[in-house]
Amino acid sequence: MKVFFLGISGTLMGNLALMAKELGHDVMGVDSKIYPPMSDQLKNANIDYLEGFTKENFREADVYIIGNVISRGNELLEFILESQKKIQSGPAWLYENILINREVIAISGTHGKTTVTSMVVHGLKELGIEPGYLIAGVPEGKMSSYSLGSEDFFVIEADEYDTCYFDKNPKFFHYNPKYLLINNLEFDHADIFDDIENIEDKFLELLQKMDSKSKAIINKDGIRDKFYQNLLSSNFNCSTKFLDIRNKDFTETNKILAESVLEAVSDKKLSDDLFQNFQGVRRRFEKVFVNKHYTIIDDFGHHPTAIEQVVMKAEKDFDDVVLIIEFGSNTMKSGLHDQKLKKIFSKRNTFLINASIQQINLFTNSVVLSKSNLSDVLDKRESDHRVILMCSNKKFMGIQDELISLISSQSGR
Repeated sequence: MKVFFLGISGTLMGNLALMAKELGHDVMGVDSKIYPPMSDQLKNANIDYLEGFTKENFREADVYIIGNVISRGNELLEFILESQKKIQSGPAWLYENILINREVIAISGTHGKTTVTSMVVHGLKELGIEPGYLIAGVPEGKMSSYSLGSEDFFVIEADEYDTCYFDKNPKFFHYNPKYLLINNLEFDHADIFDDIENIEDKFLELLQKMDSKSKAIINKDGIRDKFYQNLLSSNFNCSTKFLDIRNKDFTETNKILAESVLEAVSDKKLSDDLFQNFQGVRRRFEKVFVNKHYTIIDDFGHHPTAIEQVVMKAEKDFDDVVLIIEFGSNTMKSGLHDQKLKKIFSKRNTFLINASIQQINLFTNSVVLSKSNLSDVLDKRESDHRVILMCSNKKFMGIQDELISLISSQSGR
């Protein structure tokens, strides 16, 4: 079958394309721009791709998989629709072609999905089980971002973000999980949800769809008490287990969550050193540059809770920490988290990337950062070694690379 992916450079769509190729399909795709590492992965798999959503880049296929970044008005999409071709969302294709006969282990929550998913996969492998999996990130070490696996289990991030332009429900409705972990729920994705209750309602609906053979594991301390009471008063067919995790940092919390999932899906005894060789995930407190005087840490944090957690970890480990925040997500840009962010920023040496005028006026103690004033990040060093913590779900508009080049050039003098 010929499968054509619109938005092939995205983490989900790119990995789906790679999986489709491994299943024996004839795969092609298109995106506005395609950069490494995804461009390299596609080339290594002999998957051809095009750049630009123009009708000139239309190619005949049996089905066109539409990524959730593709909207009506997209020239190529409109041509496909006018040609009355078959279209499908990525999650729907995934379920129909891979998940339908698997025991799906779905990892959900506002924070920690990628790390816990990777830990569960690592743990299963340590137990001698080779699951299929799909991780929306790049694990460190030898683990890849996806695998078809050789056993019944399939581990996946249960993303609450919408599926595609013609299906505005969360992706997780397509996964039909047998095991569901709900880590934590906070308000996010302001572009598609009105409030936290709207998000919670989607999770209630997911739980109501799960059958009597399914299990749900819920971090009681990661959800609102009102939602917890709603869960207690609901009659679900699936079994539910609530975890009481208090006063733990996110590293320990992730470990407890992963162990709880592994205990639910496996009858094997878990050893104390199960995660001893787990190397983590890229862009999760990842040291991307280190020399005598500076360490640059890249983190995917783009919500006040996640940002505060990684800041506290950095300040626990180091004396001189500078914070750089990019307003990359739709919710961060909307200003809904500004008051929480203000509390974080007011106590720290903070630089802002891509902040709005209103945010710049609100965060008066912070400095707007661009390529022209990068040296400000290095000034007034309070110790022999400064840690620069950079948080964003985007790419810092090239500023991280420029900062590394600046520090490297100074070191070479």
